[in-house]
Amino acid sequence: MKQVYTLIIAALLLLSACNKQPSTGFNTGRVIVINEGGFQHGNASVSVYDPTAKTVTNNVFMNENGFSMGDVAQSLYLMGDTAFIVMNNSQKVVVADAKNNFKYLYSINLPGSSPRFFVPAGGSKAYVTELYANKIWVVDYRTGTLLKSIPVIGWTEHLINSGGKIYVEEATTPGGAAVHAILQIDPATDQITNSIALSSDPASMILSQSNQLFVLSPQQTSPISNASIYRIDLPSFSISKKIDFSPSRTPNFIRYSALSDQILFSDSGGIYNMLTTDTITPASTFIKSNSWNVYGLNADPATGDIYISDAVDYQQASHIMRYSKNGVLLDHFTAGIITNGFVFE
Repeated sequence: MKQVYTLIIAALLLLSACNKQPSTGFNTGRVIVINEGGFQHGNASVSVYDPTAKTVTNNVFMNENGFSMGDVAQSLYLMGDTAFIVMNNSQKVVVADAKNNFKYLYSINLPGSSPRFFVPAGGSKAYVTELYANKIWVVDYRTGTLLKSIPVIGWTEHLINSGGKIYVEEATTPGGAAVHAILQIDPATDQITNSIALSSDPASMILSQSNQLFVLSPQQTSPISNASIYRIDLPSFSISKKIDFSPSRTPNFIRYSALSDQILFSDSGGIYNMLTTDTITPASTFIKSNSWNVYGLNADPATGDIYISDAVDYQQASHIMRYSKNGVLLDHFTAGIITNGFVFE
């Protein structure tokens, strides 16, 4: 399982942040490391890594505030210096000042939810995807209030805001009706305006510099389906290419390296890379695994450095490896329990 009350000062901080382009806060080039924590253990945490000094600070939120963020940190979105941390099993989004050691500001409570990912949708509005409730939550992130919801058929996961539209992965809810699609939502009306059916559930997606959406559908056994990467042209909102993996390949997520315009993904053997213009999947590994349990992966858009999380046995602190864009090991360190992501300045 990867799992309202606003102070005036917090509102002012957010109003200021909304006029900035999304970043990871800090203004120092550091990296935010999201540690999911064990389900029902309440040990989710945030670490901060300084790649220049090669130092890491763990438990930043707890050390600053004296209390836990909650249970299962599913994802983190940065807007200016404000962090929106989606707490899956705690049914809320924790809002914190990333520049000031993740000082707690307030929470956006979503009763009865199992939230996954957060993205701004214009003005003070944001969307939060959902595992079980067959809806996308619509919130006002400045006031921390729930506005309404958008009904969907299945489980919604990653979101991307591009060109005035929101693109959302929709997969089969555990125990629910089968659905495999990418949704297009108009945030002006909060209505689903289009969708593209896939052959199996989407698991992750990235947006390239050429305005192409790449979606990974991993291998599935029921119904039987090999893993595929779909290339979707956003202006026409149509599939322009489908790249199939062989039955022996089991990639589980894709990430984007903006500096080299490459797609990264993990599979047995390690990390693989391919150009966004490639028409076949790579046969050889880019970074070989040392028996890693890869649970997090991302590339710094400014330097191309690649960060890999080895969740080990889901009980110990995750091992983090930092590689250059050319695949040379630069550093390694330990973070929190079950590191699932990295956010860059």
